[in-house]
Amino acid sequence: MKPEILAVLEGAQARIEDLRTEAKGMVDEHWGYYLEESKKRTDFSEKSRLFPRVGKTKNAFTIEWYHIKKWYKNLKGEWKKTTRYVARGKGYRVNLTRYSRPWELDKLNEFEVEAELIRREVAILTDLISRYRRLDALVQKRDKA
Repeated sequence: MKPEILAVLEGAQARIEDLRTEAKGMVDEHWGYYLEESKKRTDFSEKSRLFPRVGKTKNAFTIEWYHIKKWYKNLKGEWKKTTRYVARGKGYRVNLTRYSRPWELDKLNEFEVEAELIRREVAILTDLISRYRRLDALVQKRDKA
């Protein structure tokens, strides 16, 4: 691999790792907010059902949401939950109004504004990595010819 191409790839991968760290920080901050608000709300119907996570992909990561579909007691009498992934759709932003509580909507929208920017940047970087790898393959093919 040519040093110029390698430098670009390493730079893009380093930026993706920086964004992953930022996304994990956002998710941790949201969990702190959730736990704080959860203590204030004793009724199950008032508690939040939305939770973010940082998921892995082939070359990068994604910021995704899941929601608690239902709570139930298992045979041992322990509370368990069924969760579902919230699909992002065609854009870079997840519409969370369907699953959110009114008291958390502003915080969720703030989170999604930041997450959308990170998702866009990661998409551009992964496309850049893919294109540079194809460029390297082409350059190597030309060098052999």
